[in-house]
This record gives sequence, structure tokens and C-alpha cells, in this order.
Amino acid sequence: MHIEKLNSAEYEEYASKSKYITFHQKEYWGKLKQAGGWNYDLIGLKKDSKIIAATMVLSKKLPLGLKLFYAPRGFLIDYNNKELLKKFILEIKEYVKNNKGFMLKIDPYVEYKTRDIDGNIVENGVDNSNIVDFLKNNGFKHYGFNKDITKELQPRWMYVLDLKNKTEEDVFAGFNKHYRKTIRRTEKQGLIIEQISKDRLMDYKNIMEHTSSRRGFIDRPYSYYENMYDKIGDNLIINICYLDVELGIKKFQDEIDKIKSYQDIKDYHLKEIDDYKKKIDLYEEYKSKYGSKIPLAGTMSIICGKEYLNLFGGAYEEFMHYDAQYLIKWFTMKDALKRKCDIYNFYGISGNFEKENNDMYGIYEFKKGFGGRVVELIGEFDLIISKPKYNLYNFMLKIYNKLKNK
Repeated sequence: MHIEKLNSAEYEEYASKSKYITFHQKEYWGKLKQAGGWNYDLIGLKKDSKIIAATMVLSKKLPLGLKLFYAPRGFLIDYNNKELLKKFILEIKEYVKNNKGFMLKIDPYVEYKTRDIDGNIVENGVDNSNIVDFLKNNGFKHYGFNKDITKELQPRWMYVLDLKNKTEEDVFAGFNKHYRKTIRRTEKQGLIIEQISKDRLMDYKNIMEHTSSRRGFIDRPYSYYENMYDKIGDNLIINICYLDVELGIKKFQDEIDKIKSYQDIKDYHLKEIDDYKKKIDLYEEYKSKYGSKIPLAGTMSIICGKEYLNLFGGAYEEFMHYDAQYLIKWFTMKDALKRKCDIYNFYGISGNFEKENNDMYGIYEFKKGFGGRVVELIGEFDLIISKPKYNLYNFMLKIYNKLKNK
């Protein structure tokens, strides 16, 4: 058996059945990365004409004649079949070498140890230490068990919610009391969620651009979002939470009319009427300034297999008090349930669960309020083909990171 290139149909058929499949190992991701200067190949091992292991590998030419290979989220293989895994490693090493690569990076979608909602290791849970040891013993350099989300190509720590065999009522009951109250309140403010088509992509781009400026990261260009929309197709879901001004005014007026219908109107009822009138006046101001439909927050999700993954999200600071981020999360969870997904993945968090002196704690804390648990993956590994070139690459990378930080 030797590694061979696979056609799209046979690769996708095999990949779709793998327990380790993520959007990173779908061919559309390879096509998307081509826009950023990468090439991709679909390769695998066959036994009696049947694929028994496969992966998509990205490759990119770097300065000084270096060529980097990367299998995003690792191989689609039975990691517990050590004989097969060893064979595949030997074959892919030869494949990279023959294609003038100096290294292969992988970051397998393999859970390391089962953790609970607080990030604590669960007794008698999953323990894939043996896979880590096996990869290290077969030529891979392990980057260690990093806790910093900024130090990995893809998040090693994630937060997920199990949806299997659950109803909307089950999931909602799992939210903390404050979240349930907040979501009910947002629905009374005239907030609505819409899945947008490509012609409204700029609404989402503007949200992300504002969020990047507010939180200090570099947003992707509009063309990147366009490419994602075109390449991923129906499996890409972009939802935006809007403030429907007219709907909000109607809801407030309905509440006023309801109170006025009471036979015995108390002083606190009059206070409520006054508060609703002030809200109506505010919404009228919004209407004249922003129009009748105001984008508040947005989120981009990808469906792959039985997983609904919440990839990017952002919100306008001016309207944060409307808590659109809570409502939009609940909306996407309901969407995941309707699509029969088993896992809702909130995606990246830090592996540091200490609240003090931790800038990333708020991200984890927000996701934790919806229930669920922490997932820790086994991390990044490098298979070194040429040590001199590998050392040169790391030297160049350090210089690049210093310049980028400046």
C-alpha cells in the first residue's frame, strides 16, 4: 500500500463518515485556502480498492525555497489502529519529501482528556495520552499542552454543548437563570434574527470590522467572506440580529394598551407606561438616525457532519445593552437542533480557567452560561523532514512574529 491521490467524490465519501471530520478537512476548505496562496491535495491509502485512511494536505511555498505542508485538524484515520497509523505516517513522510517539503504540521481533532464545565478532568473519561506518545515516538515533535489560544493555528481548547436526543426545552433549561431571563427580555425589545443571503454580506462584514477595531484584532477583507460564502455554500450559515424598530414600537404600544385596560391602575402602572413611552421615543430617534432595521450583532457558523460550529461573531458596542449576543446564540442552537446536529461547538476558549489576571476568561464565562463542557484537543505536532530547513523556518517565523507584534 502506498499513498495515492484521491478524486473529489471518493475522498468526500470517505471523509463524511470519519469521526474526526471537521470543515478544515473538507475540500471546500482547500479551495478557500487557494485564494490565500496555498495548494491542496486529497490523498489516502487503499486496501482492496477501499480507502482506509485519508487526509487533505495544504502546501505553500515560502521564501528561501522552503515548502510547508499542513494537514489541518490531522488525519482521517483510526488513531487507535497503531499499525495503520504507523504505515500512514511513513507514507505521508515520503510523500512530503518527494514533493520537496521540509515539514508536515498536524493538529488532530482528537480529544486529549474528558473535561467538565469547569475545565476539570473527568474521572474515568477519555484519555488519549497514548496517541500523543505514539505520534512523538514516530517522528513528530509535540508543541506541548498549550493553554494560550493565540499560540495555536487552530484552537486547542473549545467549548461544546451536547444536543443529542435533546429538545429545545431541554437545552433552554440548561442555561443559567440570568441567560434565560435575558433571552426572554430581548424578544420583547423588537429584536429579530435573520439568516442573510450574499447580497447582505456587507452587514456582517461591517459588524466584524467594528468588532475587530474594538477588540484589537485584524479583520479579514470582504473578499474572504465572499469566498467563504461561495466555496462552502449551504453549509455556511450567517445570522444577524437586527433591532426591528417598528416591531419594537408595536410591542411597547401593546404593553401600554394592555396596562390601560386594567380596571385598577396603580402608580407603578403609570410608571411602566411612562417607561414604555420613553422607549418608543428612543426607537423613533433610532429610526430617524439609522433606519427601521438596525444590525446589532452577527455570527458565522459552519455545519460539518453532526457538528454545528460557531466560527466568528461580533457586535456593535453602541447596542451591546440589548444583549443580542445571547439571543443569536439561542437562535443558532435551535437551528442546530432542527438540523439534527449532535454537537453545538462554541469554538475557541483559553485553557486558563482562573478568573484573576486573565483577559480571556470572559469568553469562557459567557459560553459556560449556556451549559455544556470544555474540550481539550491533543495539540499541534510537526513531522520534520529536513532539520536545517526546519530550523531556518522557525528562525524566520520568530522574526516575522516580532515585526507583526510591533
